[in-house]
Amino acid sequence: MVCAFMAIALSNPADIVIAENGVTDWAIVVEETLPGLQHGAKELQTFLKEISGAELSIVNKRDRGRKAIVVRSDRKLREEEYVIRTDANGITISGGGLRGAMYGCYGLLQDVLGCRWFTSTISRIPRRRRLAVPSLDIREKPAFEYREPFFTEAFETHWAVRNRTNGNAQRIDESMGGKISYGRFVHTFYEIVSPEVYFKDHPEYFSFVDGRRQDGYKQLCLTNPDVLRITIAKVEEWIRDNPTATIFSVSQNDTYSYCQCDACKKIETEEESPSGPLLRFVNQVADAIGKKHPNVLIDTLAYQWSEKPPKIERPHKNVRVRLAPIYACFAHPLNGCEQNRTALANLKAWSKITNQLYIWHYCTDFAHYLQPLPCLDEIAGDIKLFKESGVVGVFDEGAYPPGGCGDMAELKSYLLARLMWNPNLDANAIITEFLNGVYGDAAPMIQEWLDLTHLAAREKNIHATIYDPPTAAYFSQEMLERGRQLFDEAELKTLTDAQAHEMVRKARMGLQYLEFMRTAEGDPKRAARAKELADAIRHFGVQQVSEGGSAAEFLKRIGQ
Repeated sequence: MVCAFMAIALSNPADIVIAENGVTDWAIVVEETLPGLQHGAKELQTFLKEISGAELSIVNKRDRGRKAIVVRSDRKLREEEYVIRTDANGITISGGGLRGAMYGCYGLLQDVLGCRWFTSTISRIPRRRRLAVPSLDIREKPAFEYREPFFTEAFETHWAVRNRTNGNAQRIDESMGGKISYGRFVHTFYEIVSPEVYFKDHPEYFSFVDGRRQDGYKQLCLTNPDVLRITIAKVEEWIRDNPTATIFSVSQNDTYSYCQCDACKKIETEEESPSGPLLRFVNQVADAIGKKHPNVLIDTLAYQWSEKPPKIERPHKNVRVRLAPIYACFAHPLNGCEQNRTALANLKAWSKITNQLYIWHYCTDFAHYLQPLPCLDEIAGDIKLFKESGVVGVFDEGAYPPGGCGDMAELKSYLLARLMWNPNLDANAIITEFLNGVYGDAAPMIQEWLDLTHLAAREKNIHATIYDPPTAAYFSQEMLERGRQLFDEAELKTLTDAQAHEMVRKARMGLQYLEFMRTAEGDPKRAARAKELADAIRHFGVQQVSEGGSAAEFLKRIGQ
């Protein structure tokens, strides 16, 4: 429908013609030196030339009588918000903050002219003899202030900025308007008050569990005034070391053993949740930091033992709480699965007490990176749910090690990026467009494979977690047999399209991994399947097959 609309719009005689037959008398005007504006203007110049063959010059002053695309900042607009308007003199792209006008340039290219950047190496830039736009009056801002698809494939600089993500791991620098930059990211208690430094002389700084203070990788005593003092000093140190960072995490270690001393237990009882002592502590840190650094945010987790919100305490204005329901079913949205009742209840409860909630979500199998996880329906449903629940930031964790290659990582990254910007987009249309753009003639086969991996979750309500084994109930022998037929056909269909053929082979690793892992020792097919999988792992540069599990060790273990 979008393509049909564009074809009609761009053939309308009333359209504003920018270039025709490779010739233009238009310019791009940037009167300011803000890096984001400059970058957006250069991207406009590059892609408008690729579309039309005509190169618009970039100037810093508008020539009277010459039509122009003016790229400008507007203090009346919010951070990352933009406006695109046409008039008799041309097009004006206005944006708020450091990135708004730049995103407006991408909005014109993507949403009006149909440019797509599917992966870091595969794009779709339309070609037009006559480059024209209809009358425009667009005002848009992202659904979330913080948008981070956490796949290795999503970190690449140009893909990340063109798809309008702004997360900490995205390799976006100040020349592109910067990003949401963490000075420290997550699970920071161990660094803040290290037991290696403090436990011998000050065991009272650490969590009291089962009648004694806990050494090692445990938690902190959050009612101890010295722990608060040390934490504030440590965050001040981080800010000095990372002056461009916008947010710092003061968050629990990735373990249980939260403090049960009398003072902490008293607050926990008052708040009806272990998150009570934690949030009171983080608020105190944020208050102290905010006096000297009013633009710095403090981040913490609502995770595992701290997921249930406190009854009384509320996050202060410079605090961002990340809700992370790691145990959830990821085959279904939180509001579409009985297994997600607790996670949904906690989302609703946090949403009632703060309008600054972040989400830490998951979209890969961390025990088996190459293995399919049927989470496409969940991604689409939950991002919309998060927006409706007042969430302001979304981090979705996929396979993130060097080398990447988590199953369907490029598709998931692209889908996440598009929906994090606008959750109301049609997820199925995004997926179809991606498959056609990336896999070419093999798109129908890859679509059927995706449907097969999601079939049991959709039709039999079978659940999926992020640590499922290759024997999970949503896989079947019939699915694998049909998958081999589909990938054989997909490879044949793309023999004359090297780029699509390579992407088909990469997608096939999910099937190859399942086939090998489900083949018993002694089965005559095991050796051939091990070699086939090993060849693919080496070819695509896979470095980890699970979180912390190296590909080299895996290959050694399977005799390859």
